[in-house]
This record gives sequence, structure tokens and C-alpha cells, in this order.
Amino acid sequence: MISLIKRKIKVVQRWFGILMKGGPIRFGLKSSNGNCRIWSEGSKLTLPIFPSPFKEGKLHNLQIAIERMNHRVLYPGKIFSFWYEIGEPTTKKGYKEGRVIRGGQVSSEIAGGLCQLSGIIYYLSLELGLEILERFPHSRDLYNEETRFTPLGTDASIVYPTKDLRIKNTFSFPLHFSWELKESELSFHVRSEKPIKRKKLYFKQTQKNGISNVQVFVDSETDGKPILYSSDDYKL
Repeated sequence: MISLIKRKIKVVQRWFGILMKGGPIRFGLKSSNGNCRIWSEGSKLTLPIFPSPFKEGKLHNLQIAIERMNHRVLYPGKIFSFWYEIGEPTTKKGYKEGRVIRGGQVSSEIAGGLCQLSGIIYYLSLELGLEILERFPHSRDLYNEETRFTPLGTDASIVYPTKDLRIKNTFSFPLHFSWELKESELSFHVRSEKPIKRKKLYFKQTQKNGISNVQVFVDSETDGKPILYSSDDYKL
């Protein structure tokens, strides 16, 4: 009972914070109104979905989340928030059990597996140079190079309602977001009316005392020297 009350308090605090920051005025994807003729430019990222425990539930959860966001537009100056778009993921909305990482431990819970969706959004947003307002890394590295679907350091952990992924469109033109889900891969496509130069990411990984530190560098538009973007620690 106490944990439920604490959760509701966190939900209220989170949504109050959104309202204080402009709420519906600043947040949210909007309808494209069926007009796709202006989306002449595009960038696409595809990541594999490997066999894993609860994979069926993961695919099911991803499909529900994608349907709530697919083929919508992020206008200039507006903010994409993962949980603002998805809302609270519950069984009433059709979500099933999937794998998650909590406190460095592997477990399962309702709507597990959505972190691959937040991860692909974060990864491509980094390459496109969008402004990342909020992002959390996972606490533990579960994968090896054969099973890793995204480079370590480009993941985005999400926990409703406390850990969100928030991205701002800093361009002067709108961005059209779409996703495609298949049995073994997930694709994220960002279209625009003007070309966006995709940045190159560089990774530096060091290990010490059971911790893997990953630094992510992004190409600089001025002197050409990579800029440190993030530095995350993962339990091995």
C-alpha cells in the first residue's frame, strides 16, 4: 500500500513538473495530417532484436508503444518525452511481462522491453544532433559483442514515472518520426524537409573493479575535435 502511494506521489510530481515547464504547449508529437510530401530527407537506424527470455512479450509491448507514436511530428522547439507519449504502461492498455534491469539485477515486469525503443530513439537523436534534455543509462551491462544490439553508452533506461527520455527539436523545421517493428529488428526513421548531417560517434571504454566506464564523443562542427557527450558507469 505504501509503495503504491509513493508511486502515485511520484506520478503527480512528474506531471506537475511537466505542467510547470509548459505542458502541452512545449511537449508532444503532433499529427502529420497525412502530408508526407515535404519529408524529402531522411535518416534511418535499424537495430537487431535477438532471442531472449520474454521476447514475445517484448515484441508485443514494443508494438503497443509504437502505435501510440508512429507517423507523428516533432515541431521546432518542441520536446519529445517518452512517457508523455506512452503514458503509464499497464495491463489495461494491453502490456505484457517483459525483461527489465532494476538495481543492477535482471527481472521481469509489465511493459518490460521498452528500453530498446527508447534506446534507438536516443541513439539516432545523438547522431542527428538533437538536444538531449533527459536520459539515463542502465546500471549494468548484460551483453557481449555478439548479443549487443546497440553500442554500450547509447542505451536509454526508462522507468515510469521517474526516468524519462526527453529530446528537443532544435532545428528550424519539423521532424517526422516513424518506426517499423519486425520479428528480428526494430527501425526508427526521422524525416525532414531539409537535410540533416549525421554526426559520427566515438567510444572509449575502460574497465576497473567490476565497473565498465564508457565515454561517448560526438563530432565537433567547429574545430573537428570530438566532444565528450556522456560518461557512464556499468556494472559488469
